[in-house]
Amino acid sequence: MTRYIPQREPIVMVHALLEHTDLQSKAAFSVERGNIFVRDNHLLPSGLMEHIAQSAAIRSGYGFTLMPKGEGPEKPPVGFIAALKDFTVHRNPSVGEELQTVITRLNELGSMTVIKGETFSGDELLASCEMKVFLSEG
Repeated sequence: MTRYIPQREPIVMVHALLEHTDLQSKAAFSVERGNIFVRDNHLLPSGLMEHIAQSAAIRSGYGFTLMPKGEGPEKPPVGFIAALKDFTVHRNPSVGEELQTVITRLNELGSMTVIKGETFSGDELLASCEMKVFLSEG
């Protein structure tokens, strides 16, 4: 997955890209013991936020690979969270839980994208937010 995102261990918070369309993507992550965002066997809210941000990053990185040769960047673009809105955590997942995060593109203007992120464990909504993400070329 690191070919689609700029993050490297120990900060990689996505394990798979499950689905991708023009408007929506789904990424997966398994909460592992030893993750820097895990305390007392639970993923911290900051870990959920980072996972949502990286789910948006993998969406962008994979999307660039679909561009005709020479039109996209050579490396995954670096993204910065420009704004966070309505970040809500309903429950912190435990070590061993499999998370799936749906990223929906709400708006895009130049290198700024507004996304809605929703993280689930099974059918249970664990966290959600709206993010403005600014992409730079590294």
